[in-house]
Amino acid sequence: MKIPLMKRHAFNYTKPMVKVNGNDSWIQWEECDLTGFPPERENVSFHSHGTIPKGQWDNLPEYFTATDGKQYKVEDIHSLTGDME
Repeated sequence: MKIPLMKRHAFNYTKPMVKVNGNDSWIQWEECDLTGFPPERENVSFHSHGTIPKGQWDNLPEYFTATDGKQYKVEDIHSLTGDME
């Protein structure tokens, strides 16, 4: 599954349940290390919600860490539950 940068930021907060190829059980997303990547929104002010940064698909991390401490490939996700917005 392709997941853009903005959604990965959201997943770090909402921690959805996902299923990955080769594993039939639900796994809970814990964190995708986004150190060095742009924030969720840029130019946020009192009157503006800001803009989505460019590069939502560029050079993103390949792995996320689950609550069980194991790392899984983001591209291996085939199902997910929780907040999709």
